Order: sequence, then structure tokens, then C-alpha cells
Amino acid sequence: MDAQLNAIRNKRFTAVMRGPAAVVFWENENLRIEKFPTAVGPVDITYATRWISKGGKVRIPGQLCIEIVGSGDTLESVLVPYANAGIAALPVLSLATNASIEEPDIELGFESTPGINQRDYFQSYLPPESGVIHVGRQVNVQTVVAVLKAVSKNPDSERLVRAANQYRLALESWKLGRESLSLAHLWMALEALTKVKIRQACSAAGLNREEELARRLGVEVKELEPTVRKTLLLKNDEECYRKGKAASDGLEHGFLGYDKMREYAKDVRHRMASHVRTAILELGGVPKPALEILLGDPFDKPLGHWPIVKYMRGRLLGDSPILAREGNQYPFLRWNPIVTSCAPDAAGKLSIQFTENLTPELADGISFQAQSLEVWRPD
Repeated sequence: MDAQLNAIRNKRFTAVMRGPAAVVFWENENLRIEKFPTAVGPVDITYATRWISKGGKVRIPGQLCIEIVGSGDTLESVLVPYANAGIAALPVLSLATNASIEEPDIELGFESTPGINQRDYFQSYLPPESGVIHVGRQVNVQTVVAVLKAVSKNPDSERLVRAANQYRLALESWKLGRESLSLAHLWMALEALTKVKIRQACSAAGLNREEELARRLGVEVKELEPTVRKTLLLKNDEECYRKGKAASDGLEHGFLGYDKMREYAKDVRHRMASHVRTAILELGGVPKPALEILLGDPFDKPLGHWPIVKYMRGRLLGDSPILAREGNQYPFLRWNPIVTSCAPDAAGKLSIQFTENLTPELADGISFQAQSLEVWRPD
């Protein structure tokens, strides 16, 4: 029996997950969490960016890759616990970098026990990474570690992580046309933080009960939570509170027109994000040196996962009433961008240079006259 148990304990398994993210680890840099507890035993987790070769020495950042390694009984029994462990730190990683991380998927799972000649293997089909250039933000690993340590030791850790995950979901929707959904997640994060702020406010003032805090704030107990959200968490930002609550309630209960919800969200979404993120970091007890970095440039600006947007403007020249090449429905330019360099600049930001190869696919007698090429980083 002992030999059988030892054989199980000595079985090693590896799972690999990946998914889109605006966070970027430089090559040869990663975040490693050792002995993270799971239902099947402790695992070691490594977060890194997959870098994609674009020919020659040019490599560009791809998706976020998560490797989980540990022991277990069978490959099938470890895949779900390993996946749950892999996503556990994503809310804090997204919060610390203030950048979007979308839900990753398991791509690989296999037995990695050394010294054997047969191993179980699993692979899920995930679409290959496109190689399209996206906006990204370098991870400051030291500050992420500081936030992870602070939050994990905090007595309100569960609520803080819940709020951080709502913040991550808000950043996942940080896209044109999805402002209302972003604001709704920010409001849910605010609600998750309310009890934490009440407890910390009571403790700081030497109060034993919520009723005492309500009296000190000059409100009835039933108004304590809304008051704490507005005055303490949102720093008396009346417009942010009013429009944030209206948009969130309108989305949840369906009584507010979408155009009005989106208008409210566009007005206050950035301020709400700043209030919520600052509150999570401060309530989490993040040390001051790390806090100053996290609340400064560039981490003070929310970053969604957007491809870089490029616009070509010009004119179609020619007398032919037919504009499209034979076999095509419309006239268009076949776009083939080539990345010529991709490396950190002196400021530590990723500098990418590329050339644009455009091939007009037009009818005979029609030509294209270029006027401007615009490259935009979406907000």
C-alpha cells in the first residue's frame, strides 16, 4: 500500500492555459507562485507571455500563458483543479497592471513524471494566435507580488478578490460600445467593497458596531451602505455615484434605455474605475512604495485588450462604373502589414515598427490614390 501511495504522490502533471490579455511579460520574465493549494495538492504556477516569431529576429507578444505543475492521481482528476488554480491570480494581476485579461482556456494537459515511457495526454483545440498587434502594458512583477501578498493576508481577502475580479471583468469590457457593461461590473466591485470599508472604518474609529458608524456619519442604519459607497469609497463624487448606480440598476432591471445607460457610463466610467481600483489597493493593505507605483503613470490608466486600429483614406480614380475586380463584390485593398522590429524602448515601453503593404484589388481602369494612413491606439 505504501508503495502504491508513493507512486501516486510521485506522479507529476502539467497543464497549460492561454488567452488574450493586454498585460505583457518581457521575454525571460514571469510571475511564479509556488505551492498554491488545490483540492488535489499544492501546485506551482507560472504566468508569462507567449512571444511569436515574425521572421528573422522579430518577435511580438502573443497571449498570456499559464503553466500549472503538480502531483496527482490521474490526468483527468487534476485538469479542473489545475485550471481553477491557474485563474486564481488573474484578478490581482489585472488589477495591479490595470489592464485587461480575458478568461483563458486549457490547451494542454499531460503527465510529466520523469523516468517513464507512457504518459496520458490531453489537448483542446484553441484558435491559433493571430499575430495582430494589440495594445499592451508591461507587468511590474514586484508590485504584483506585493499586491498578492497583501491581499492574501488580509482578513477580507475573499471580498477583495471578488471586487478585483469584477474590476477585471470591467476591463474585459473596456471597449467601444460596451461602456455600460464596464460600469455595471465596477458598481458590483463597489458593492463587494462596502462591507470591507465599513469594518475598516469601525476599526479605525474604535467602534464596535455598524450602528455606531451610522450615527457618526449622521444616517440611519439602513442608509449606512449607500452612504459609505458615496462618501468614503467614491470620495463624495456625487455624479459618479448617481450615474453609476442608475446605469447599473438600469442594466440589471431593464428600466433605463440603452442610450441613456451608455451616456452615463461614458460620463463617469473612468472616474469610477479610478475610485474602485484605489479602494481595493488601499483596503487590501498594499505597502506604500508599491501603492505609489500602482497609482502612478502608466498604471493609473485602464487598458482594454484592443487591436491597434489603422485607417487608410484615399480616392478611387477612373471612369469605369464597375469598381471591384472580377470575382469580388466590392473594391478593396489587400492589407499585409509586416512587423520590422519589436523591442522595449529606453522608457521600458514596447516599441513596434512595421511597414504596410497594400495591394489594390480593383476593376480594370480603376486605380487607388492614397491620401492618408492613420494608426490609432483605442481608448
